[in-house]
Amino acid sequence: MTVAGPNVDVSIQQVAGYLLLQGIYPTITAFAATSPNQTEPHDGALLAAKTFVAWIALPNPPPVHMSQSDVFAAVNQMGNAMMAQETASPGSTGFTQDVLNGLLALGQTVVPWWQANGFSGPVMAGDAIAAGLS
Repeated sequence: MTVAGPNVDVSIQQVAGYLLLQGIYPTITAFAATSPNQTEPHDGALLAAKTFVAWIALPNPPPVHMSQSDVFAAVNQMGNAMMAQETASPGSTGFTQDVLNGLLALGQTVVPWWQANGFSGPVMAGDAIAAGLS
């Protein structure tokens, strides 16, 4: 059994590769080139798209610190804005719930249950017997 582990930092190249493999990077890039129209959800999505494109365009980008809860939450919020735009105008961003889940999964890890609960190794039947649980 595994459980959610600590989040890890991811590289911009991982984000770009993921968006390219999902086939939505060109759509996001085109959307980022549009002008704001002062309506929701467009403006939040536009800011998110411009942020993704700017991150990917940096020559020596720092990692996306998804290990920090505020950064993870910001990436999630940007993804939600992109999804809202996609819902309001299908095909405008290509950013679906599955895309967001995959993007967030880049920074998420899983660990064995025993490790997450402070054990030094897998819990075996002998451990239960030794603890008097048989």
